[in-house]
Amino acid sequence: MRFDIDLNFTVDQPLEGTDDSEQVHGTVTAEGRIIHIKADSDSIFRVSRGASRPALDQLAHRLKNSGIQIVLDGPKGNIVTLGDIKPNLTGRLAMKSNAVRIGSLKNVKGLLQKDRRNESLGIPSTLFPLFPTFQRNQRMRPTTTHYADRGGRPRLIFVKDSESWDGKAPKVLNLVDDVLVIGSAQDSGLILEGLEPVHARIVRDDLDEYVLQAVHRVGGSAGLNAGQEYVLRSGARIELGGWRLVFYREEYADHGRPYGGRNGGELAYQRPQVNPRTGIIERDSTD
Repeated sequence: MRFDIDLNFTVDQPLEGTDDSEQVHGTVTAEGRIIHIKADSDSIFRVSRGASRPALDQLAHRLKNSGIQIVLDGPKGNIVTLGDIKPNLTGRLAMKSNAVRIGSLKNVKGLLQKDRRNESLGIPSTLFPLFPTFQRNQRMRPTTTHYADRGGRPRLIFVKDSESWDGKAPKVLNLVDDVLVIGSAQDSGLILEGLEPVHARIVRDDLDEYVLQAVHRVGGSAGLNAGQEYVLRSGARIELGGWRLVFYREEYADHGRPYGGRNGGELAYQRPQVNPRTGIIERDSTD
C-alpha cells in the first residue's frame, strides 16, 4: 500500500467561548506510507469534540499493523503521531498506547483534557476514520449524495460503425428533455438513418434516472428486445443498426450506487443513503 497525497484545506473554526471563528489553513501530504497533516492553528485540534482515547488507540494499532504512520502538526510543531511508530514515554503514560507518540509537552499542553462525556484527545473527529474500510462494521447514519436533477451532464456520444467511420470526432447529444425518441422519423429527437421510424426511447424517470426503452431490437450493454427497458449507467453501450452510442453522465450524479460512481467502489462496499425523492434507505446490491 502506498499513498501519494498533496492537498490544501481551509476551514472556518469556531473560537472556544465566543461567537467568532478563525480561518484555519492546512495541508495533507504523503509519500509512501507516511501521511502528514499540518494546520496553522491548533484550534482545529483543541476545540473539537475529538475522538475517544480507546477509539484513537484502536485506530492507531490498525495503522501500526498496516505499516502506516499519520503525523499531526500544529503551528508549534508535532502534536501526535499515530500508527507505525516508536512510542515515547509521554504517549505510553497519557494514552496507555504503544502506537501513539505524543509531541513535546509544550505543543500538546491543553490538548489532553477530560471531555464532559468521555476522556478525549482534542483531535478533530472529522479526521477519523481516515481509512473507513478498517471499520466496516461501525454504525453509520444514512446520508444522501443524489445530485440535482439532470446533474452530471447526461449525454450520448455516437458514431457510425467503425468500418464507415470517417475519423472525425464523435457527435455529442446532451439529454435535456424528459423523453428522447431515437429513429429515422423526421420528428425524432435523434434522427439516425437506417433505423425504424421509432426505434427506441430514452426516458428520464421520477428518480432522475435515464431509462432506455426498446421499441425494436437494441444491442449493446443490455441487449433488449422490443418492449424491454434498461436503466442507463455511465459508459453503457447502445447499438442501433449500424450506429454505436455510449451514454455518459459524470459519476457524482450517476445514482446507480449509493454515493455514485462506478461498480467496485471501495472494495465494493458502500454506505447506505437516503433517496431524497422516496425517503427510502438504499444500499448497493454488492453490500
